[in-house]
Amino acid sequence: MTDLDPNSVLRKTEVGVNAIKLRDRALTPKSRMLLIVVDGGKSVAELIKPMPNPDEARQILGELLTAGFVQALDLPKPAPAPAPLKTAPVGPDDTLKPMIRRATRLLEDTLGPDAESLCLQIERCTSHAQLTAKIIEISRIVAAMRSEKKGAEFLLAATA
Repeated sequence: MTDLDPNSVLRKTEVGVNAIKLRDRALTPKSRMLLIVVDGGKSVAELIKPMPNPDEARQILGELLTAGFVQALDLPKPAPAPAPLKTAPVGPDDTLKPMIRRATRLLEDTLGPDAESLCLQIERCTSHAQLTAKIIEISRIVAAMRSEKKGAEFLLAATA
């Protein structure tokens, strides 16, 4: 499905959730990785942005949608934004730090002392999108250092 709207928000269906849990062999590693990061909150554009080949990622998301692993959410159109109020500057997202701590702990558990430089890269992330992209990148490194299974386990646990 190449007509996938970049603003569409996708979420896993029950079939998609089960495919991840049961490691469905119908999914290629790239399809599985993309299915894992679909969370019901990010748009197609946000999901494919950190990917090395966004066009291929968009095509795979379309295939996951066609196959019933994900579904597009019918979200109401956002209301026009009210005029901005003068407020104190907003700090970094409070949910980012716990996610970074969890990802670094998982990485240390998986790689031991070899994880130090990778953990530093994770700790430099300043947004959810940047952290997700870094976790995907590091999962490939974990797969190369340990095994595909360990890489996939890290990706799944760190993005859960």
